Amino acid sequence: DMPGPIGLAVRGIAHGVRGVKKQWKERKEGPVEEEATDGVDIDESKAPEAEQPGNEDLQDKSKRQSYYAVLLLGFVFALDFTAALMSIQPFWYYIGGGGHENLYGLTFGSYDLTQMISAPILGYFVDRDFGRFKSAFVIAAIVNGCGNLLYAFTALIDHWWSMLVARLISGLGAGALSLGAAYVTMVTTMEQRTARLGSYRISQSLARQLGPLVGFLFLGLPALDQEGGNSTALQVFNWYTMPGWFTFLTVVVVFGLFLYMFTNPSKENGHIVTKDAGKEMSKEVYTFFLFYLPVHFGIGLAIWAFVSNLFGLAAGQFHIVSDQVDNWRVFVGLGAGAVGGAYLYKNLTILKGIRHAERYFLALSPCFVLCAWLLTISYQGATDVPPAGLFYASAVVMGIGISTYYASSETFFSKKLTQYHCEGTIAKFIGLYAIVSAGSRFSGPLIAGAVTRVSDSAGNVNTPDCNFLNGDQYVTGGCVLYNIVPFFSAMAGFTFLLIVSVALILLRFGSYGEADFTKKKNNEKVTEGLA
Repeated sequence: DMPGPIGLAVRGIAHGVRGVKKQWKERKEGPVEEEATDGVDIDESKAPEAEQPGNEDLQDKSKRQSYYAVLLLGFVFALDFTAALMSIQPFWYYIGGGGHENLYGLTFGSYDLTQMISAPILGYFVDRDFGRFKSAFVIAAIVNGCGNLLYAFTALIDHWWSMLVARLISGLGAGALSLGAAYVTMVTTMEQRTARLGSYRISQSLARQLGPLVGFLFLGLPALDQEGGNSTALQVFNWYTMPGWFTFLTVVVVFGLFLYMFTNPSKENGHIVTKDAGKEMSKEVYTFFLFYLPVHFGIGLAIWAFVSNLFGLAAGQFHIVSDQVDNWRVFVGLGAGAVGGAYLYKNLTILKGIRHAERYFLALSPCFVLCAWLLTISYQGATDVPPAGLFYASAVVMGIGISTYYASSETFFSKKLTQYHCEGTIAKFIGLYAIVSAGSRFSGPLIAGAVTRVSDSAGNVNTPDCNFLNGDQYVTGGCVLYNIVPFFSAMAGFTFLLIVSVALILLRFGSYGEADFTKKKNNEKVTEGLA
């Protein structure tokens, strides 16, 4: 059975550690020759290179390790996006005061602003020569690491713009996430892709939802004093900046493993799957883009407008956070939901073998997003404090929606590219998909941060009854999430329209053509799709 995304990550690390010396030796001395097991003497000098004993196994091993390397790097880039989420909003109120409170959404979303720029550039770079995959990943990892290192010194620099610049630089490196999806598309068949690309995307969804719990590891560290007098060591190593150190060191470790494990794909080494390579690209793909990508943007916007504001919702409206050590409550439901959604997707698409099941999840997952918005509307008025259970329930269903939506959406998009014979522009088109995804992750926090904020009922920030100035102690008794009723109601209505749009798109573009009617090699019953 296909292991889950976490299992794949663990297995990838194990393969990397065990295989470093052996792989280095094979690259220096060539593959180890094996004796024939059927008793027939083979003249290996006359056999074609692809049939030399050991070569096929070496290719399979190289392809498998390359996939694990991409999976690991993608997991780390996704983890980087939200590792600071537990602390970044109170950190912003701490360091970005003095009239810059409304720039929080811009700062949080700036990560994806630069990812929108780097994703298509990297895609164009790779499409021109598939041998550049490794170089592109390496450059991206170095840039991302530099951004995280700068974030670690934000408190020492003590200017709001340093946090913004750090997020911008990190996002440039994270543009390589689209390369991972392009790589998986190139090296898998339509049948393999549901499992492989699904696991790749689920691992990132899990990383994004579990990333905030990185902050939980450092709860209890000495708090920064708003009045000053903090030592240099405390300004460098504190609860706010430790996520930057954590992700920087994680990128360094995985970067080393990636260098050993990844091999650039090519037809010669058997990595690239060339199906219908001679057919001309269908112009229908552009019609598909015109309808699908705006809806994908909208769903992403609805997701990240909610997630980026979780702290504000928990502290300002539900009042379940009053101390630094309470921040785990903000994201525990999101993480639990993400794990549950990943298990559900894996169980139905991989273990149960429901063919092309991503289309069912694509239709269902936005419904979870809608439920999250509906559960958190303050129906009794802006100053009402709803039951805490509603907050946890909304976080859980949003986590399920995120895991299942991004896995199903990217798999669906990738298969449509194969159906439309886009083999020569895979990285470029998936880079386009990444631009839209990053744009939604930028726009969601930007809009939510501009419209809502944690304040008193009159909209005033950092008042005696509502402030975050005392390091590890928050005063939330007089707080509300300003504009919660109109904004959350509007987002719920917007999400409902997106659900209808997804249904219409699946009716129009849901079929994969011949791939829907091609039987599996093991003659298992084919489950019919939505089309």
